[in-house]
Amino acid sequence: MLRHTFPRSQRAFACLMLAAIAGGLTACSDGMSDTDIAFVTAGMPAQFQSIRMYGAVPENLAPGAGNTKTTGRLRQACQAIIRAEGRDVRETVILEDEPGESFDLDATRTADGWTVTSDGLRPPSVDPVGFRTRFTTCVNAIRDKYAAEPEKAPFK
Repeated sequence: MLRHTFPRSQRAFACLMLAAIAGGLTACSDGMSDTDIAFVTAGMPAQFQSIRMYGAVPENLAPGAGNTKTTGRLRQACQAIIRAEGRDVRETVILEDEPGESFDLDATRTADGWTVTSDGLRPPSVDPVGFRTRFTTCVNAIRDKYAAEPEKAPFK
């Protein structure tokens, strides 16, 4: 059997690196309280199969474009997969004029209910009240976009 031998210092360094990486992954994952998860699952329309909230770059960041409202911060983007008439439709909205920072969220319907996570840079735990307001705004914006197109709208 061929065996690689490493000096003790290299093994110690490798163990420290592995511990640091594992700790870093744990520290930056989720960031969601049970209350936030319950809020998300209770607020999901029956037609939603998933929803994703993330930070998006404003549409017009070109130099000299004359957009004086752009502050350089990310806008809240919301993307949902909606089951409508036996097919899945992907719908995206960007909340251009919402105050505050964007949040990161992934929620997916499963056979057992919902899987809700936040592995992004701005989890809901940073500002739970702001997150809940933004989540509600995202869901309503997607529903309103569908209501404007009655032939597509699965909402009653």
